[in-house]
Amino acid sequence: MKKNMIITFITIQCCIFAQFDNTGTSAANFLKIGIGSRGMALGGAFTANVQDPSALHWNPAGIAHANDIQVLLSQYNWIADMKHSYFGIVFPIGLLGNLGISLNNLDMGEMKKTTEFDQDSKVVFRASDIALGIGLGKKISDRFSIGLHGKIVRETISFSNATAFGLDVGSQYQTGFSGLSIGMAITNFGTKMKLGGTDLKVDTDPYEDQNANPDVIAQLQTDEWPLPMSFRFGVAFTPIGPTSFIKNEAIEASVSIDYYDPRDYNPYYAGGLEIKVLEGLYLRMGLENKFIQFDDSHDESMDSNDLKDELNKDNAYGYQNKTAFGFGLSSTMFPFIPYNFTLDYSVSDMGALGQVTRLTFTIGL
Repeated sequence: MKKNMIITFITIQCCIFAQFDNTGTSAANFLKIGIGSRGMALGGAFTANVQDPSALHWNPAGIAHANDIQVLLSQYNWIADMKHSYFGIVFPIGLLGNLGISLNNLDMGEMKKTTEFDQDSKVVFRASDIALGIGLGKKISDRFSIGLHGKIVRETISFSNATAFGLDVGSQYQTGFSGLSIGMAITNFGTKMKLGGTDLKVDTDPYEDQNANPDVIAQLQTDEWPLPMSFRFGVAFTPIGPTSFIKNEAIEASVSIDYYDPRDYNPYYAGGLEIKVLEGLYLRMGLENKFIQFDDSHDESMDSNDLKDELNKDNAYGYQNKTAFGFGLSSTMFPFIPYNFTLDYSVSDMGALGQVTRLTFTIGL
């Protein structure tokens, strides 16, 4: 029931906003879901300093920094009983740089099939999204790196599906001054998606005024929709640390700020703070300043007519801060462990949709 309410909520919002701007006009929106507990604990401000396999999502230039094989695994319950999973692996390939492979999946589970004629059907269907990608990151110099990440994207609902090809490109520049780095990325540039499948076949009577003719099979026409292309620009700075502007051997503090401009939503800023203590314990917090149409006091108990009136208001609620926090544990705290690994945890505020907790495991081989 909660899943159906959220789907209805999003559908009404998209239909109304699409009259005025690009909101609700992109397909494969699961590509917007942030990857990795570290990046999400920093509020998504991760473009300039990402260097693990989650860089295949944030900024593919980040995989150029891997010195060994790195594997990242993440699976958690997203909103409305949906399950999100991500797998990324990066390994060096000599002079060409580093190669990365990613698998991004959103499973929406089973839902009851309802029509205007049958509101309580026993028939169920499944819906899921998946993206399989391969990327390449290379250091052009000791300070500048670039990256490419191509992917095939597929959305499936019942017996219908849509497929597209996407491309992410990015760069990172390390200035050499107190950990200051700059990153830029364009993500999800690609072909459009058009839904097709047997669900779109319907029986219709082409001559309704003649009683003797049989029905014929017709195909419903669907439109093409683009991927959620976006532009990211980020800056990261380490003001406190052993080699930073403010020398400190016990604590290392990093600050990151991102500007995020998607094609189908208002641009916004994100910021994050990461503090490293005890040679392997990371404390993180983040902030997103996002545009919203209405405040978080509305939930699934809101009447659909009231929701439509709220969405039709000329004056939106405006920009609101969304918080995140988390921590990480590195194997450097446990010298008896032969492998280099990191365990990261994060909690993100999704407003009326609740909180999302993530657990990510990264290992170097």
